[in-house]
Amino acid sequence: MILAAGVLSIRPALAGSVFLNQAPPVATAPQVVQDDASNNVMNVFIPAGVVNPASGGPLQYGPVALHPHASYNFQYATGVANGPGNHQDTISHQLSPGLTANLGRHWTVDYTPTFTFYSGGGFQQTVDQAVSLIGATHYEDWDLGLSQTFSSTSDPSTDTAAQTSQKTYDTSLSAAYAFNDKWVGNFGLSQDINLVSGLQNSYTWSSTEGVNYNFTPRLFGGITVGDGYTKLSGNGNASTNTNPDIVNVYGQLNGGWRATEKISLQAAIGVNDQQYQSAGYSSTLSPIFSAGIQYQPFRVTQISLNASESSSASDYFIQAQSSDVTSVNLGLSQRILVKYHLNLGVGYSRDQYTTTLSTVNVSLGNARTDDVYSFTASFGGNIFKNGTWAVTYGYNEDQSSLPGFSQQSHQIGFQIGFHY
Repeated sequence: MILAAGVLSIRPALAGSVFLNQAPPVATAPQVVQDDASNNVMNVFIPAGVVNPASGGPLQYGPVALHPHASYNFQYATGVANGPGNHQDTISHQLSPGLTANLGRHWTVDYTPTFTFYSGGGFQQTVDQAVSLIGATHYEDWDLGLSQTFSSTSDPSTDTAAQTSQKTYDTSLSAAYAFNDKWVGNFGLSQDINLVSGLQNSYTWSSTEGVNYNFTPRLFGGITVGDGYTKLSGNGNASTNTNPDIVNVYGQLNGGWRATEKISLQAAIGVNDQQYQSAGYSSTLSPIFSAGIQYQPFRVTQISLNASESSSASDYFIQAQSSDVTSVNLGLSQRILVKYHLNLGVGYSRDQYTTTLSTVNVSLGNARTDDVYSFTASFGGNIFKNGTWAVTYGYNEDQSSLPGFSQQSHQIGFQIGFHY
């Protein structure tokens, strides 16, 4: 129920779309099921790489179980932007060693650095960081959750048409209370900080409250309301940015249906009201929605379809005050000859950067529109007991209304990973 109530998240995106490393990655770090929260009745697909917290293996020290993991990714990419209108071909090597620690049955910590080395194109070598702390537990009729994540990346981005450094800090608290076997209340608090080098920083604090009604064990519906405050500040080249802070209020109807053992559907639809905290700016009322279908016609075949529309502050294009993103993604996962896996993905997204400042110098309307098309494919299998490999292909095309931001890229690569 916590997951269903949070189908829509009204906050700035954590990262711009990247052109490199678009192919589906091989699994390296094991996922941990916390009290079955990752495989509820609405999930047709059983999560891959699941680890039972009770069985830590040889690296078990009392309640602490350690799971080292590592991956290597080689990729050749064409047409990657290293500045507006500057498209380059490049070869990249990525090495990602990491460690996951299960602290008993309720806490999981993971740290994974990523070392990226570029050959050609003038891209800078980078060391990215990813840290997460996740906890979940039950107490009487309460389900409680905590998540704290940090990431530091420097990927080429479609939003900026350049290699862009940014840091994100995300904290969330969630709670669900079962009033009885039919009614469940959901509550959440979050803080999201996005620091984009040379552009715009955003700090968002938000809360959600909702209630769901279980018509049957496999059919629910509910309502969720929320509000948030986003503080914006320029940095680097954006030191003179005057984008105002934003107060947003939203409401949505959400529901889910596990139709059969092979298919499930979840959806949410609502509106988001963004109010800008400065004179001369017009508030915006935007539709928001999210929908997903999981279909498993055969034991070795998984098909998923997801669509969403969201509205948030514009971190990557400071000439606009808001960014409305509509996306549709179709995925296919097929096991072949027992040992091999084929993954295909097709996606489309439209990002509309909108100005809300209505003066004689700036008219109300779209400041920039990006239509992004993508295709990804990977074919791979297992190596020994704890290893995976895959050959990958990706295609991305960004058709932007702003000169210098349109891009087209092909990526061919190879991945290998191990987890313990």
